[in-house]
Amino acid sequence: MDISRLAGLNPSGVICEIMKDDGEMARLPDLVAFAQKHNLKIGTISDLIAYRRRHDNLVRETAQRQVRSVHGGTWDMRVFTDQTHGSEHVVLSMGDLADPAPVLVRMHAMNALEDVLGIGEGHAGDLRGAMKLIAAEGRGVVVLLRDTGMKLALDDAASPQTLRQYGLGAQILAALGLHRLTLVTNSPTPRVVGLEAYGLNIAGTRPIPKE
Repeated sequence: MDISRLAGLNPSGVICEIMKDDGEMARLPDLVAFAQKHNLKIGTISDLIAYRRRHDNLVRETAQRQVRSVHGGTWDMRVFTDQTHGSEHVVLSMGDLADPAPVLVRMHAMNALEDVLGIGEGHAGDLRGAMKLIAAEGRGVVVLLRDTGMKLALDDAASPQTLRQYGLGAQILAALGLHRLTLVTNSPTPRVVGLEAYGLNIAGTRPIPKE
């Protein structure tokens, strides 16, 4: 690879992206060789997240109390506030979260059509179903990500706002002291880039029973 094939080099000398001589995007082994040749440093997404965790505090717990829900009984409720956008996210938990065994976790982006009006055959009822499943287990966490500025999602498309919310969700789970997660979802196990930088690991998934 030639240094003239840099697709992006910021003023501090950090490579944003480089292309191989055949025009394909360079992968990690190519980047390592390139960096060694030109005496450059390489940082991963996990490195960046770990750095921001040490220097940025993007979510803060602002309220806590015990509540009772028709979906599973008594929960400990915490409210976390996004320090950059002001959105408040709700966490419901029960059981001993300090136990090293994987914790059932439902990461749920609030959708008014599905969660309030019951519109949508695919996911309507998932939130209350996950809450009942965790309550039956006696141990787990529901993270309800709220962003009133988001547009209604009518086609299941993931928006940049949704992706940003799930980054905040990882910060919230880390703030709760969680490490090993069993995701409560009917979707395949997601591949979340940089999750290990939060000290989190996905041990598996648990399906939500359909009502």
